[in-house]
Amino acid sequence: MSTGTKGPRGFSEETVRTKTGKSSEEWYALLDAWNAPEKGHTAKHLREEHGVSPWWAQSVTVRYEYARGLRQPPAGMGN
Repeated sequence: MSTGTKGPRGFSEETVRTKTGKSSEEWYALLDAWNAPEKGHTAKHLREEHGVSPWWAQSVTVRYEYARGLRQPPAGMGN
C-alpha cells in the first residue's frame, strides 16, 4: 500500500504512521506475533501495551481485521 492510498477506514497510510508511530503493516506484524485473532481485545492491547489512543487503537484494529479477513467491509466499501 502506498503512503497516499486510503485504506478501509478512509485514511491514508501516511496518516496511520503519523498518528500511531507505525505503519499498518508494522501493526499487523505485531498483532500477528501477539496472536490477536485468538486473544481478542486487540484495541485494548494496543492502548494498554503500546500507548495508542483509544480512537486509533480501534481504527488499527478494524484495519487489521479487514486485512486478515476477520471482518468483512460494508457493501460498496473499497480498500
